[in-house]
Amino acid sequence: MKSFSFNLNRHCLIPGIVLLVIGILGTYIYPLFAGETQTLIESSSFVNLLIDELPLAMLIMTLLFAPIVEEFSYRSWTMKSKFWKYFSLVAITAYTYFSINSIILTCVAFVVLLFLFCIFDGEKHKDLIQFLRILVTSILFSLAHYQNESGWFSVLAFFDRLGLALIICYVALRFRFIYGIVLHFANNLLAFVLAYFFVTDYTFEINDENHTARLTEISMFDRQMDHWDEGDIVYTGCLPVVAYDLNCGYEYQNDQMFYPLVSRYNHYCYCATAKDSTKPVHHRQLFDEFLQRTNLRLDTVIPEKIYYLEITDTSRLVEIGKYENDMGNFVRNLRYAYGKMFVIDDGAENIKITNDRISYWQMDVENLVPHLKEQYGIKVEERDNQDCKIIYISEP
Repeated sequence: MKSFSFNLNRHCLIPGIVLLVIGILGTYIYPLFAGETQTLIESSSFVNLLIDELPLAMLIMTLLFAPIVEEFSYRSWTMKSKFWKYFSLVAITAYTYFSINSIILTCVAFVVLLFLFCIFDGEKHKDLIQFLRILVTSILFSLAHYQNESGWFSVLAFFDRLGLALIICYVALRFRFIYGIVLHFANNLLAFVLAYFFVTDYTFEINDENHTARLTEISMFDRQMDHWDEGDIVYTGCLPVVAYDLNCGYEYQNDQMFYPLVSRYNHYCYCATAKDSTKPVHHRQLFDEFLQRTNLRLDTVIPEKIYYLEITDTSRLVEIGKYENDMGNFVRNLRYAYGKMFVIDDGAENIKITNDRISYWQMDVENLVPHLKEQYGIKVEERDNQDCKIIYISEP
């Protein structure tokens, strides 16, 4: 049997370029045939906090923190030192767990990497080991970013990032590891420039007898809104705020939940002022007009599971925290923070609760369930859903 002969150009650079081109071109060609637009999956609450409140910190993380940390994690083994092999083993395993959140896949990744970095290290199979290291670490790198898009776009993005990982491996092995960081930085910078400067402009203005309204982009570096002097400001908020406000009232039933899919509209703010403060404009009217004048649409879906909340100990509702709320708003806050259908009986909506809001984005749903039981005396039960609806606000 002929031994495997590894070649950087043939097994790393060329496949990387091909996959990268397939991913990039597919992202632009696929919507033309399928009629779909790319929609980002809702990020973690911590990431959303950075995007909404600390955009400069998010920019620094994308352009500096991510290239350095990810390259040291996924490609530092190319420096041919035992220390960096062990470091990559631990770092990639940690990245796999936190990004994919699968114990089984994390354990499989750890065993395979342990075998490739520490155990299977003979000269006879040196070329095969090198090729498998490149392939496995590149696949895990791409999987770590797999959940950022939806539908077929996630598949195309997987090819895109797999190709990028292979090319960076080529650069690190052919030249120096530091150049891999530079290439990663250049890729993120290019993506940022394209996303920031070459996007559809959704701004518009409305002037009628009752009000003046404007949909305007919130600058990443200038968060200050225009000061409107004409009349009373009757509404202002970016798309997630619009969806959140729709959850909080406007005569909707408890079995509906408005929730935005992450899109470029999230970076736009909708402001409206009444020309005559004695004739206030209803928020629902503004939102209907908002939908009509943009490409937004409402997509109603039936979730497979609902999270039914039952109060088992009312005395514990006021033991901790400092934010007084009622259970109706508390449930809607949970919906907004987790994108899940939390429901509670109508009779319990007005029961008061004192809670700590910061806990919403510090834990996943699995940890939230025992937290609510222990801290508030609220039992959470998963049920098969029949009637509850989630109304997504999305782009066509």
